[in-house]
Amino acid sequence: MSKAAPHLLTAYVGLVTVFLLGPIVVAIVLSFSNVSQLVFPPPGFSLQWYEVAWDNRKFVDGFVVSTIIAAISSAMAGVAGTLAAIAINNYRFFGRSAVQSLVIMPLIIPAVVVGLGLLQTLSSVGIRPGILAASLGHSIIGIPYVVYLVLAALSGYDIRLEHAAQSLGASRLRTFLDITYPAVRPGMIAGVAFAFLMSFDNVAMSIFLARGNPLPLRLMQHIQYYADPSVAAVSTVLVVISLVGLVLFGRMLRRRDIGNLA
Repeated sequence: MSKAAPHLLTAYVGLVTVFLLGPIVVAIVLSFSNVSQLVFPPPGFSLQWYEVAWDNRKFVDGFVVSTIIAAISSAMAGVAGTLAAIAINNYRFFGRSAVQSLVIMPLIIPAVVVGLGLLQTLSSVGIRPGILAASLGHSIIGIPYVVYLVLAALSGYDIRLEHAAQSLGASRLRTFLDITYPAVRPGMIAGVAFAFLMSFDNVAMSIFLARGNPLPLRLMQHIQYYADPSVAAVSTVLVVISLVGLVLFGRMLRRRDIGNLA
């Protein structure tokens, strides 16, 4: 191996890191600007745009709507995805391979296509754009994450444990709660977290199903007419919330792993 290879690899990793984190850093810096234009670097620093964002009812209401939609859709994705993963992993049935392939289709097909199709489908059964329609649509995107993370958690699972429990008189519900659920819980929690995040910042599907109320659409509407740093302030708050949630989520999983080992 050439002596320059480690340095080239380090430079490559550095460029990728800058490419990924650069826009986030720029948005954070702009959120503390003391002028009303998006000028980088800002001429001075101030917290005024955080106050402006907090006083903007459209941002606050959009955050609430996005949280409700993400909570409902991630819960539906968690239930549907976990049951689908258990069926795919534990049972052999006709079309199993096709079902496993179809599960990932929502991630392959453009979200605009899925959103337009759902708009027509849901409208035909009387479900108009709103929180319910957006929750149903976002859950479709979240299900693949839950399925494959639960499948990963079940990679070393022995279904004979279920058979043994049932042969000893345990009901299907008791078997699921005592044996299956502890095995799938880490993957299910991780999948639900991914589904929540994917729903919260979804734009393409929300355009068709959510009437423009979620926070990402509110931000898009605002920046079309008012290009001020208040959008950067909201973005910074969302980044901080995501990082805090990620840290808490990691600590929770570590504690459960330690508890299981004990």
